[in-house]
Amino acid sequence: VSKLLRYNEFMIVIFGLGPKHKVEARGQFVCPKCSIKTEYNVKSSRQYFRLFFIPIFPTGKNESIVECQTCKSTYHTNVLENNNYYLDGSPFKKNN
Repeated sequence: VSKLLRYNEFMIVIFGLGPKHKVEARGQFVCPKCSIKTEYNVKSSRQYFRLFFIPIFPTGKNESIVECQTCKSTYHTNVLENNNYYLDGSPFKKNN
């Protein structure tokens, strides 16, 4: 016999806020903390309302960060100004 929730019973609902990350770009740079040329990921991050740990809808602005793949330190994207290399190690040059 299956039992349904009665009026005097309750259900626990888990909700909250949490970030959702997405890798936008990869490359190499000289990490300010490691002081070596290493790989990085540019990640976009946005806060989401979560219901049972599932992102339901965005609640904040989209922000981009640079994450060092060696020490996992994160930086603002301006750390890549004149400090950006392709994955093969060759310097990245902007077309003006």
